[in-house]
Amino acid sequence: MSKIVNFQTECPQCGNQYIAKVFRTLWGDGCTADNFESRLTDNTNIVTCPHCKHSFRLPLGLMYVDVQAGFAVWWEPQHDPGIDSDAQSYAAMFGANSYYATAPRIADWEEFKQVIREYYQGKRVGGKIEKMDINALKKSMAPAPKKKNGCLGSFVLIASISIAALSASAYGLYQFLI
Repeated sequence: MSKIVNFQTECPQCGNQYIAKVFRTLWGDGCTADNFESRLTDNTNIVTCPHCKHSFRLPLGLMYVDVQAGFAVWWEPQHDPGIDSDAQSYAAMFGANSYYATAPRIADWEEFKQVIREYYQGKRVGGKIEKMDINALKKSMAPAPKKKNGCLGSFVLIASISIAALSASAYGLYQFLI
């Protein structure tokens, strides 16, 4: 299933920052070499600045995947560490030689489309899914553990100091009254 994400971006024309909805994955199941561009158009992930109306292709990595045809390809205009992480997760879930784990990473948009076309034409072949590790899938979908930010430690420290101060004040008052 195609995945749309919200992505914080900055307009290269005017510097305006805004959130854009873009594809992170685009599924081509049922497509062919002749019609895949009906799903993956040259307008895919083109955003328009709401301030100055400048349009540009957002340089966020995009995976085109066709499970029926058995291949995946990344468009990666600039290095994306998230793709490194995804490839490791895919290797754990589907096998190190699966088409998910070994998906080519292409920087040029036209070359990206050409590689997809070559898979549909049979000039390229994706790696087979070797396994389906449900536990690895669950781990990859689990939210990241929360970082401890020291709030409890700070609270204990402040509470201890407050109690000590109150104790000292109470003791001083007691000494005064005697």
